[in-house]
Amino acid sequence: MPRVLVAAAISMAVSANALGCDATLPDHVRIIDCQLRTAVERAAGRSPTLSDLLQRAQRTDGFVYITPPPPAGTGERLSGGLSHAVSVAGSHRILRIFVSGQPDDKSMAVVGHELRHALEVLEQSTAASEAEVDALFDRIGWRISERIVETQAALDAGDAVERELRASKGNSSGTR
Repeated sequence: MPRVLVAAAISMAVSANALGCDATLPDHVRIIDCQLRTAVERAAGRSPTLSDLLQRAQRTDGFVYITPPPPAGTGERLSGGLSHAVSVAGSHRILRIFVSGQPDDKSMAVVGHELRHALEVLEQSTAASEAEVDALFDRIGWRISERIVETQAALDAGDAVERELRASKGNSSGTR
């Protein structure tokens, strides 16, 4: 099974470049959708917090895939989310973040928020299963509902990204 995951990860990374997407992100953050990838790159140029989160992800043993939400389930009703399901490929953990909506400043703040959640998993634990991620968030956060947990660090990160992007609007031609 790990070989299949590694092959899929390589295939997805290669396909993003093959589609001619020039946006550059740290290798450990994978975004296949070129429009979203470009928006994250531009937002990171305007938000020191988002830039820091991306660089921190690069220094972990994980790969974080950012995609639109699946067609059904709780991801449809949320602006974003971190799947607690973790895949393991060799020495790497693979996490998935779902982000809804158009790639604008609001969704970039969601990316920052959810990326902070991913870093909580990758930096504060060795969690390699859904049960271990659930236990981590039960320890460091609080439950909003049966399937949704929150942490102050993620709330703060999303708020900081949003503030920085709003403050930079007059200074650059970033995403709108």
